Amino acid sequence: MSKPINITKPVILIGEGRDEERFFSALVDHLDLGDMIQVAEYGGKNTLKGFLSALTAFTNLKAIGVTRDADNDYESAQKAVASAIHSANLPTSLQVSSFILPNDTSHGALEALVLMAVTDFSVWTCVDAFSTCVSGKIAEPFSTTDHDKHRLQAWLSTLPRPGLRLGEAAAAGAIPFDHPAFQPLTAFIKSLVSATENRSQHA
Repeated sequence: MSKPINITKPVILIGEGRDEERFFSALVDHLDLGDMIQVAEYGGKNTLKGFLSALTAFTNLKAIGVTRDADNDYESAQKAVASAIHSANLPTSLQVSSFILPNDTSHGALEALVLMAVTDFSVWTCVDAFSTCVSGKIAEPFSTTDHDKHRLQAWLSTLPRPGLRLGEAAAAGAIPFDHPAFQPLTAFIKSLVSATENRSQHA
């Protein structure tokens, strides 16, 4: 477990690191679900199983939403998360669901999802031109995920507050969460609350 945590809400949504925690917290608040969903980081791919196992101590917890970047292999990431969930021996009373970023179907990461939403911004032509210029001059080509991260950093540099990380930009209201690109992720988050409410009705 990356750090001590106290669960105070019926649903917990977890991401790989601190940046993801800030990003998802901003999105949960945007959806007006902060009263139901607690957001936390599990400290990286290799610590997911241990984090999940520790959650069994919280009897007030009803649902867990696990997120992880697909990076360059969506199927491998999906299998790794499923294995961690299975190995954690969580009680059957817990609803556990996963979402592999960027959209639960493709390779990539959280950055790829955000890029889908910000290409509509007027500054994007400048960002794209810069990224194209840089990629043509480096000795070794970036992987797809790293290329997305470089392009997102270029876009973040156009915001009024320089030096923001992705999670900080989300907290500052700079991410267009209402863009259709976020629909699969927001539907996943809402489903965590719906599953909890359905279980309460049938308890």
